[in-house]
Amino acid sequence: MSEGPEVKRTADKIAEAILGKSIVDLQGKAIEHRLRGKIVGSKVLSVDTYGKNIIIHFSGGIFLRNHMMMWGKWRIYDRSKYDEGLARAPPRRSRKIELNSSQTAIMEKDVRLDSRVRLTIITNEAVLIEFNGPILQFSTDDPVEKEPIKSLGPDCLNQQIFDVEEIKQRLSIYSKGKKLLISDALLNQKIIAGIGNKYKSEILFVCKINPFKSISQLNLMQQNSLFKEIPKLLKYGYENAGRTRQLLIGEPNSWNTRYWVFRRAGKECWICKTKIKSEKKLTKRPTFWCPYCQK
Repeated sequence: MSEGPEVKRTADKIAEAILGKSIVDLQGKAIEHRLRGKIVGSKVLSVDTYGKNIIIHFSGGIFLRNHMMMWGKWRIYDRSKYDEGLARAPPRRSRKIELNSSQTAIMEKDVRLDSRVRLTIITNEAVLIEFNGPILQFSTDDPVEKEPIKSLGPDCLNQQIFDVEEIKQRLSIYSKGKKLLISDALLNQKIIAGIGNKYKSEILFVCKINPFKSISQLNLMQQNSLFKEIPKLLKYGYENAGRTRQLLIGEPNSWNTRYWVFRRAGKECWICKTKIKSEKKLTKRPTFWCPYCQK
């Protein structure tokens, strides 16, 4: 699943390709004919994010809200290559499709034939394609001002709306009368928007907080550390292509060296050399932690 920093990086690439550009064509089943007519010929005014949502505003008065969930992805192609059938589709990972060699070559070569395409936005210079996007909503009103975004907590990548007091209040509301684990609370988008499973584990490690503690068990020092590190770590991830751990001098750049604990079960902790553990039953999503650093 794309998390806040990765979604924002995707939005930046979309903005670089189409901001201020005129839309010459729009293809996709998610768009109503009357709304399509207002988009084609209009220009892109802004490309913003809120949590894990991308919001594109067209000058024709139409907004697009996209949530990629666990499967969606955007790709940007040169217009001339797209028109000539030379734009390649991303490789398929989830399932194999039985095709003969000639069919496979065509499918890999021409993105226009890919069944995963959900939306195509065309300008004179570029073609933007959204694959497998489960949420593509067009509307005439700003998605930020209505559900489901309206109920989301503060965006951890937006310093202007990262209101610590509001987060504390939301934590109190959602944990009232029940034992809400901090690892599950961080994934609740109505408390804080933009954190996913990777950043959940990484944030708790950096703060040295045991992921199986309930909200009520956090002391003041842990709370302050949490609210300080959340925007700091997500900003670092945004600026470093999803990396959460800085490379040491001479250290190889690999999956293992990108993170503190995420998906490193069985490997040594970078700090204390204790074996990293993973838990898949006590928390809603798999959790990775160091049993020594996060006692």
